[in-house]
Amino acid sequence: MADAPEQSGSFKGPGSFKDKVVGKVKETAGSVLGDPALRQEGQLHQDKAAAAEEAGAQEARADREREEAEVTAAEAENAVARRELAAEQARREEAAEAKARKRQEAAQAAEEARYKVVGAQERQARTIRLQEESQALAEERDAVEAKQEVVEVDRALEATRAVRRQKG
Repeated sequence: MADAPEQSGSFKGPGSFKDKVVGKVKETAGSVLGDPALRQEGQLHQDKAAAAEEAGAQEARADREREEAEVTAAEAENAVARRELAAEQARREEAAEAKARKRQEAAQAAEEARYKVVGAQERQARTIRLQEESQALAEERDAVEAKQEVVEVDRALEATRAVRRQKG
């Protein structure tokens, strides 16, 4: 790919090679012909080429550093997202456990009150119901945890896609 001349008439990239060659030719011609102005002009061309090469190297370093910073920022964002997900999951688990405790306490209180009134057969039926409710609550808690895991995986996948889009 050929670079277009800048306003000053010089070239970037491959132009720095051109400036080196032109500069060396002018410097040599100036030395051979005894023309200090031509010799100095040749040195200036070579200096310009060196400066263009250094600028290109600095730009490449800056691009690499910018890319590394973007990756680091994406990693930091992912870490924050993971911590937020973990905190949200902990809150949900805590709420589910509190709800389960309240249900269990209420069920126990109701059972104790009924126990005094009803016969052995009713007590046995209620005990079975409480066990089934406890099992249902445990299954509900398991379902909530499984759903949260799916949400975490979806978010992690989206974060990974976002990082790839940024890189791409």
